[in-house]
Amino acid sequence: MAKKIRFQYDGLETSAEGILDTRGRKGLASVPVHYKAVHLKINISTGESEERLQRLSDLVARYCPVDSLIKAAVSDYQVTWELM
Repeated sequence: MAKKIRFQYDGLETSAEGILDTRGRKGLASVPVHYKAVHLKINISTGESEERLQRLSDLVARYCPVDSLIKAAVSDYQVTWELM
């Protein structure tokens, strides 16, 4: 999406945390085996404005198939974009 809107950036780092009830995977309880929560943090180094960063974030949330898949499967899905 960055290339499509000509968004210039020098670096990008991501980190994620998730909450998973492992009892379902171990057969110890009848709970879902997928993540209950996923929190994704995207740090980006850019000279672009906050408005342009928000535009990029909105487009990724709308068109990224991985983002859409996680959003549909995980009720507590949060993505945070921050300038480095």
